[in-house]
Amino acid sequence: MDLERISKKSVHKVLEEGAKEVESYLVRVRSLTAYIDDDRVKNLEEKLDQGISIRVLLNGKMGQSSSTFHTTRDLEECGAKAVALAKLSRPDPYFKRFPGFSQPLGHVDVRQEDVVTATTADLKEKVEAIVKAAGDEVKVPRGLLRVALVERALANSNGAAFRELGTMAYAHFTSMTKGPEPGEGCECYYSSGLSGLDTQAMGDGLRQKARNARDAEHFKGKMTGSVILPPDELAEMLLASVGYSLDGENALRHRSPWADLVNKEVGNEMVNLRDQPWDPRSALSCRYDDEGTVTREKPLVERGTLKTLLYDGYHAQMGNVAATGNYLRRDPSDALNLYRRGGVTLPVNLAWKPGTQNVEDMISDIKEGMVIEKLAAPDVNSVTGGFALEVRCAKLVRDGSVVGHVDQCLLVGNFYQALKRVGAVGNDVAVHRNCIIPSVRFDGLEIVGSE
Repeated sequence: MDLERISKKSVHKVLEEGAKEVESYLVRVRSLTAYIDDDRVKNLEEKLDQGISIRVLLNGKMGQSSSTFHTTRDLEECGAKAVALAKLSRPDPYFKRFPGFSQPLGHVDVRQEDVVTATTADLKEKVEAIVKAAGDEVKVPRGLLRVALVERALANSNGAAFRELGTMAYAHFTSMTKGPEPGEGCECYYSSGLSGLDTQAMGDGLRQKARNARDAEHFKGKMTGSVILPPDELAEMLLASVGYSLDGENALRHRSPWADLVNKEVGNEMVNLRDQPWDPRSALSCRYDDEGTVTREKPLVERGTLKTLLYDGYHAQMGNVAATGNYLRRDPSDALNLYRRGGVTLPVNLAWKPGTQNVEDMISDIKEGMVIEKLAAPDVNSVTGGFALEVRCAKLVRDGSVVGHVDQCLLVGNFYQALKRVGAVGNDVAVHRNCIIPSVRFDGLEIVGSE
């Protein structure tokens, strides 16, 4: 079935039900996953999923319904439910219309052939290669490798329409050394394709991180120094803080600490963040966001100065500004049930401009500090920016050299303040979730250990 044709047909059908404006969002997904359990491939899974989400506006009221679909009747029932829910809703003074049609501003090939042609046997071979590369010293208790071909189409009563094909690849593996006092490691992979998945490097990383955690000593006392955060841990902290602060809804509702800081300083000159929605490395890259607004590359923070906030269609109308093409219903690790998800406003791809130094160069400039390898949960208070994070494993640095590995301590600070104390930006760019970022050194953070 042609999703674009079906989406347009469903719009006309719902208009006949009495709706004034209609949006029809359809998704079809083929997903393959290989699961590891205690070093063995436990399960190979193939899933096919297709569904529809319909939003309607009726006399200032909005209704939304979603459903799997197999026949025309499924589409009709979903539309009828959306209209019925709109009739029961309260009028909304802000949501006047869905986006109209616009020509895409850029191009990205979001369909990687190695995912399109992948089989469960291919995935099994790769996860077995990762386990083998990890070696006999460690075991891999849990892990998965997933790929998906995602077809999405949208049409609305204002003429917006698109159809895009994309692919995603995601891997997550944990490791553990054998023996009475095991150490744990973790490796992730996010991409639009499988070509960048180096099974040997991932196995080596699982082994080395588990070894480092096993050999780590408890950190004693307190220290204020420089801390290097790797891309995976930094990405989670960025999304919890910067991602939250860039959301136009949070600004309009006075929740964002950056609500009134456009064209003002939010970081030092090393903070250069962009939204790169056409980057082929990311599974979320697209020409249209998930409500039909065209995407565009744009500076978010330039040399420490905030340049723009991000708005979906609804909150753009609330704030009397233009939508920025940042309404997302997709996730870079799981492509199923996208039609059931509510949308969020985030950078499609949050990219931090890389520097020229590698991690070893950044370490050589540290008088006293750490290189984080694993945090228990890299979370940040979105409103205040405060954090106190348990360090599971880190390299201890003194006078430009690594002197050992430590754990059992807290990394304490404020992320919004830390953006003004960036000391160095690395060149080791990696994709994690919807971030494309390098390692970054923050100066003046506090590390608190046991007495």
